[in-house]
Amino acid sequence: MSLPSSFSRLALLFAASLACSLAAAESRTVPGVNLTLVKVARGTFTMGDPPAANGNIGDAGPQTKVTLTQDFWLGATEVTVAQWRHFTNATGYITDAERSGEGIWISTLEAKPDPSYYGSQKREKRVKVAGTSWRNPGFASSDSHPVVGISWNDAQQFCRWLTEREESGGRVPAGYVYRLPTEAQWEYAATTAGAPDPANPDEYSWYRVNSGGAPHPVGTKKPNAWGFFDMQGNAWEWVFDWYGHYPGGEVTDYQGPASANAREIIRPHRERRGGWANDPEGHGISTTNRWSSWGQDECNWVGFRVALSTVPPAAAPTPPPATKAR
Repeated sequence: MSLPSSFSRLALLFAASLACSLAAAESRTVPGVNLTLVKVARGTFTMGDPPAANGNIGDAGPQTKVTLTQDFWLGATEVTVAQWRHFTNATGYITDAERSGEGIWISTLEAKPDPSYYGSQKREKRVKVAGTSWRNPGFASSDSHPVVGISWNDAQQFCRWLTEREESGGRVPAGYVYRLPTEAQWEYAATTAGAPDPANPDEYSWYRVNSGGAPHPVGTKKPNAWGFFDMQGNAWEWVFDWYGHYPGGEVTDYQGPASANAREIIRPHRERRGGWANDPEGHGISTTNRWSSWGQDECNWVGFRVALSTVPPAAAPTPPPATKAR
């Protein structure tokens, strides 16, 4: 017996409504800050590259099978200038670069290689410029651009403020905090559990070929299959962990070293198939690409995105309270 057409239409409407409700339950938006996070289900993936892949010279290896045992949420986009300004207006926070007065590291694309820059044959040049900061990063920056010129400690302060703000409103699940994602969480979301990078980076990425030498407003390219924008380009992003080679084998809830393993290495940035100044060839545009800060802590090519996650077992030292402007 066939169902009446009116009943069929009601059933379809109910199914569509249920699907929308489930989709909404998988994401959450921080009110007032307009920060949207997408839920990522726990799972297992292979982290890193085999030695010969993407020009890998051992930085993204050895490959490690990682199981994440807890669901988490991750920002659909990088934190924007408007969202960062909301934080500074609410707290009076002054960034490390503003406090020091030394400015931030500026990346520029030269018309041709500059051999005077550390003997480099690359077109990208990085110098520290006094007077620059997230407010003046060396290029035109709108409210919808990713905020850059932010140190790892600055990003921690934003996360700490967000946790306190949302806990006071009863909007944080028990046992969870806002923080930077671990490197494993970041790569799991960026690669959608280890899937290959999309074949056409122009559809997903702002990088050297199409960026015009600067980042672009967030969310203006296609998202990956899990709904994350700019995981393959635009700004590099800080992660929670210290930098170090992967352990290999199988690991549960992998987190990097508890402290720096070399004096010149600070914390890693992660980049998604190359940042806006990166070449399209080789490992520079792979989602598995990673790098340490090498002492360049506040840069106009580095931003961050926020995770809502359980507290890592080896949590980093809590930074000092936000500094109020005088």
